[in-house]
Amino acid sequence: MQIRRIELSDVPDFLALWAQVYSEGAFLAKGPPPADRARQVVERVVREQIPNFVATDGSEFIGAVEVFPAAMCGISVDDSDRRGYLGIQLAKNYRGKGIGRELMQTVIADARRYGFETIELSVFQSNLAAIALYQSLGFRLTGSSSSVILPAGVSTMGQHMALSLEFTK
Repeated sequence: MQIRRIELSDVPDFLALWAQVYSEGAFLAKGPPPADRARQVVERVVREQIPNFVATDGSEFIGAVEVFPAAMCGISVDDSDRRGYLGIQLAKNYRGKGIGRELMQTVIADARRYGFETIELSVFQSNLAAIALYQSLGFRLTGSSSSVILPAGVSTMGQHMALSLEFTK
């Protein structure tokens, strides 16, 4: 297994992974963006060295993690250049093997390099494994959102979590 920065050539595999995780119906409320939009974002990520990494197993694309500046996520706040918003996708057959933790540790370290002071994320309360991982890495609950019905028909609530990079190692 290898973790490396995302490259423009990864866009098709990244979108396929996102679609696969979305199709499970329990982890993502939205499917992948259009390919041209994803390509534009990855071009910027590569150019500006924004913290985005992928995991591969041989030629198989198995995971991705990204921390985007608030402004790239449509969030306008006073300290938006110091806030990162995290997303992570991992192929079903590779979960529970420590790969998600490795991806998270890699992106957290790089988020510091990039200058983020905080990483924020949203996770569904029904995703207990992800919540346990985030908590073990120092993320703390900061709030919740309204109830949603996931594509698989499960009703759950969103949970917001944050990690302060100023006080973590």
